[in-house]
Amino acid sequence: MIKLTSSVCINVAAEAVWERLAALEDIQLWSEAVLCSTCDGDVARGVGAERTCELAGNLTIKERWIEWDEGRSFKYEGFGIPLVRRASNHWSVHPEGEHQALLMSEAEIELKCGLLGRLLEPIMIARMRRMGAQSLAAFKFLVENGRPYEGNHSELPMAPTTC
Repeated sequence: MIKLTSSVCINVAAEAVWERLAALEDIQLWSEAVLCSTCDGDVARGVGAERTCELAGNLTIKERWIEWDEGRSFKYEGFGIPLVRRASNHWSVHPEGEHQALLMSEAEIELKCGLLGRLLEPIMIARMRRMGAQSLAAFKFLVENGRPYEGNHSELPMAPTTC
């Protein structure tokens, strides 16, 4: 089982960070891997919400929200991810004074393929850490500037992980 924790300090109030994070269909504004996302069904926010993400490489994954603490955190499970048996991600927003918030992501991923999956874990961990850091830097830019970053997310400076 892979467990990854990442965080970013964002220089706006926690409420603004939460509103942007809770806009589930906007993930393509800050995650380069996501080309398009839509919420399926009647629920687009809260427990039971489902999101479909079209990724680069002609891949489509589904996500379902299983926990939601309005204004603070949520957790979802991912389905249809190549080489992945089970995946979940818990996001939380922590106020750090009036004008800063710490955004945290705690992911758990179980790979398929037994021994081969275990051999691939170090490669997957390195790739996921890099992509996660770039996505958090892009999310920080989006929230602080009110618009998505227009260049390649790898060009963004590494964002601070603590406030």
